[in-house]
Amino acid sequence: MLRPTFSLTNEYRVVIYARMSDEMQNPRSPDQQIEEVNRLIKKLNLPWKVVATYRDDGISGRYKRKRPGYQRMIRDLKSGRVQAELILVDTFERLTRAEDADEFRRKLEKNGILVLTVDSGFADPTSRSGRALSKIESIRATEEGWAKAHNVVRGKKDSVRLGHWPGGPVPFGYKLESVMVLRKGVEEIDHRLLVPNSEPAQVVRRIFDLAKKRGWAGVRIFKELKKSKEFPAEQLPSSADAVTYILKNEIYKGEYVWGRNCTGVIDDVRLRQEVPEEDWERNAAFCEPIVDPADWDFVASQRAKRGRPKDDGKSTNLPSAAGITLKYPLSGLVICQHCGRSMNASSCRPYITKAGEERRYTSYVCTGYLSGVCENSYRVPEEQLRKIVFDILLSQLFICRDQAA
Repeated sequence: MLRPTFSLTNEYRVVIYARMSDEMQNPRSPDQQIEEVNRLIKKLNLPWKVVATYRDDGISGRYKRKRPGYQRMIRDLKSGRVQAELILVDTFERLTRAEDADEFRRKLEKNGILVLTVDSGFADPTSRSGRALSKIESIRATEEGWAKAHNVVRGKKDSVRLGHWPGGPVPFGYKLESVMVLRKGVEEIDHRLLVPNSEPAQVVRRIFDLAKKRGWAGVRIFKELKKSKEFPAEQLPSSADAVTYILKNEIYKGEYVWGRNCTGVIDDVRLRQEVPEEDWERNAAFCEPIVDPADWDFVASQRAKRGRPKDDGKSTNLPSAAGITLKYPLSGLVICQHCGRSMNASSCRPYITKAGEERRYTSYVCTGYLSGVCENSYRVPEEQLRKIVFDILLSQLFICRDQAA
């Protein structure tokens, strides 16, 4: 079996790579990593020439394509624009935390490029002990992330149980109140509590009031808030979707549920996965409620009744191709000229014509208008538009057939 060779005394061309994961970290971290690499080269008196240095700031090592410095390094090495035999990093985790870390290292070796780390003292990765160390580094690069994630989850669940804010965007209508403690003669923040923010809280109460008394959903409530001008525009939620989120969020009755979903990165794509309910952390008395819990439960029950009925096994859902709906094939393909959003098919309730026939009027409407963020209220008749588009397509098909003949 052919294996690359390595010797500290050989004259190598090397590149240095540095990375930090979070913009909240020490901004000099990449500079420090680069300094450590250069310091060890000088300390060991190695005859190596640094031909390029690459870095990424504030990007997780689980991503590859989203790291411009990393991508530039790989492109330069593969294209031959930069000639180098070694990639030097402070620790292997700085290079990658992806699940395929070991496979990635092997691919580099096949191209004659070895990865050396400062924390191993530039140990020979081609020796038996070095290859064993490389395996450990690859495992550590991924497993350390799992361990850190476990610690973070444990800490956030404990915060929820104690009624402390675990972090993240503050819900509309609330604000954070810091609880200070004195440690070693220095006053510092111990934790933060979620408390109602007086003016936005009034907006939340009005939202639930409209939902309870009029039975309205997010879109109509949002339009009413904008139309009535009861509150300044800057105090209103940003969209109808934001109003809908408020209506279904338990935090407004004082209950907090954390951990409904978890996320992970697979092939450079962040995916979200639902978590079983038994693993959620729920605190029914997490904070002061903005609305009466009984009112919140009533609105939730009304929303559930308006929701689509679950499949009873009698209806058959036919599969459709990507981007196509069986009833309205142009849905999502019609674009609003005002805002550039897709226009989707919207139907009225069935009605009976004078001839005794049941009809349903369907038209395409801007999704931004439905959410209250676009002024284009124009509706395009679905049947008329479909006929025009299909006639054009058929005419073009026949022209192509005649030309082929």
